[in-house]
Amino acid sequence: MATDAAIDRVRRELDRAFDKTRADLDRIEILAAGLAAFSAPIPGYEPQFQHLRRATVKAQELTSDGSAQASIRRR
Repeated sequence: MATDAAIDRVRRELDRAFDKTRADLDRIEILAAGLAAFSAPIPGYEPQFQHLRRATVKAQELTSDGSAQASIRRR
């Protein structure tokens, strides 16, 4: 009986050790994937088309009394 108890205790300890090892390996895998992703250079980006229309709004300069003085075309 004493040997059965000792064998069960060793099995539980081995199961706990394997579970901890699996968790550590999962963590290492996640950290390695993150390291690989962050160590790659950032790819260059050039948009293929213009996302925004050019501003064709006319701006007006306001005087101190609040009236518009002159129109200036923005480019």
